[in-house]
Amino acid sequence: MDGFLAINKPKGITSHDAVAFARRRLKIRKIGHAGTLDPMATGVLILGIGAATRLLEYVQQSEKEYEAELTFGSTSSTDDADGELTPFPESKKFARPELEKVLPEFIGVIHQIPPQFSAIKIAGQSAHRLARSGQKVKLKSREVEIHEIKIRNFDFPRTEISVRCGSGTYIRSLARDLGARLESGAYLSKLTRTRVGDFTLNRALPLRSIRAEKILPIEAGITFPQIRLTRIEADKVQNGQKIPARTSDPYVAAFFENHFLAILAREEAKHSLKPEKVFARNLPAEKLIEFATHKIR
Repeated sequence: MDGFLAINKPKGITSHDAVAFARRRLKIRKIGHAGTLDPMATGVLILGIGAATRLLEYVQQSEKEYEAELTFGSTSSTDDADGELTPFPESKKFARPELEKVLPEFIGVIHQIPPQFSAIKIAGQSAHRLARSGQKVKLKSREVEIHEIKIRNFDFPRTEISVRCGSGTYIRSLARDLGARLESGAYLSKLTRTRVGDFTLNRALPLRSIRAEKILPIEAGITFPQIRLTRIEADKVQNGQKIPARTSDPYVAAFFENHFLAILAREEAKHSLKPEKVFARNLPAEKLIEFATHKIR
């Protein structure tokens, strides 16, 4: 049983809790998730089942969309509503035009410091575990890309925004940094992830609706450009061999006779495509027999 499930994670549970529930419900051990959602957050969480777990790293890199509520006037120890709130000293009240004026500063490739309470590893330990033990956590700034921020509703001290961004972006950090920029302080008070790649919230399953028959095929999680392989190329890919590049894309999904076979990575210097993830068993049994027969010949 291999494939993906897009679930609508409810508030109050961790992403790991959602995975544990899916394992019990489906009676499958090999399940993972792409892109952690904090307990406070709801929305699209992608589960990879069986062989699809090998593709979760690519799903995690997909573009994402969020709907968020920011509350100004206070800061949070965790940058969200689950933390200890502290009134911001001499917090400034501002109008919508002032918020609109600063938003462009947070769009594009920006540097962002992740929250102290995050899953980022420091010397092998999660930052949130170190922070909860009372240790001072210092995380480095890193580049993230925010494509779009729209104000959906403004009623100070709260504002609702939608965000379209690349992988690795923390909406909690965005809330924190907007509050600092506007000299008001802010924290993330609500968050819903509405899209991960091609997986959208309106097609995500409630957690308790998980069923084996709802699992989507592996191909559903692939957003890379697709190429069709000849039999000779497919045979080489099955054996881990490179094939000539016929695309400039860094990654492609390779298909043989309409069946997904592998993720190939472009090697620029050699103008070749190198197998990075091969899914031989994703082919129907009759195709595997054809490959075996072809090799014997």
